[in-house]
Amino acid sequence: MAKRKRLLPARNREYDRFAWLYAHHWGSDFHAEALPALRRLFLDRLTPQSSVLDLCCGDGRLIHQLIQAGYRAAGLDSSEKMLAYARRRNPGAKLILGDARDFHPRMRFDAVISTFDSLNHILRQDELRSVFRNVHACLKPGGYFAFDLNREEAYLNLWTIPWFKVTDTMVAVAQGSYDPEIGIAICEIAQLRRGSAWKRSDFALTQRFHPTREVIEGLKAAGFTAIRETDARTLGMTGSLRAGRSFYLARKAFK
Repeated sequence: MAKRKRLLPARNREYDRFAWLYAHHWGSDFHAEALPALRRLFLDRLTPQSSVLDLCCGDGRLIHQLIQAGYRAAGLDSSEKMLAYARRRNPGAKLILGDARDFHPRMRFDAVISTFDSLNHILRQDELRSVFRNVHACLKPGGYFAFDLNREEAYLNLWTIPWFKVTDTMVAVAQGSYDPEIGIAICEIAQLRRGSAWKRSDFALTQRFHPTREVIEGLKAAGFTAIRETDARTLGMTGSLRAGRSFYLARKAFK
């Protein structure tokens, strides 16, 4: 009997629709500062050619920087269209289509990173704990896990500020909202692109505020040690990128 293909959750379809806008017009400021922040956080502790998995790697911009810096970088993302951009940017790199909540790569890594508040897109505490367990399992003994999350102040003060981009061939508008009672933030995006005719695409991206206590408890439950939280501004991030953003660093114990 043929093995039935496991379908990814419908949630990931939004990221396929987001891929073009993200790859061409979104996040350049963050990606310019991500690698220096990770260096200050922990990367300089790794030896040359250490293996690093970028979890929720998106279009592969950080993977490219890691490879250029001398690391053996791989990526995992649940969006096929995001990974298509990542493959163009990083030919030959190991790129995996998979869900952070349910992945079991055969490789073991010296470090796993997840940036640009990717794990805020995990909407349930039990699913975030699943991510932590999966990361712990794919790390070598002594391996590092580094990731950033939006704190609630980011949703209260920044998320609701409209964003827009206009060129000769596209118009995009994003508007966020946040419900503090349930800790859910939604960014609604409308995008118009011109080909032979103008075509409109509407979609929404959803995030959840994960309180520090829940994050640390989840990391400990997964087996991580030496857990610490660092404000993004301490790592040298500037402007709105640093506001309400925490970086976490945890380590898998040596056996």
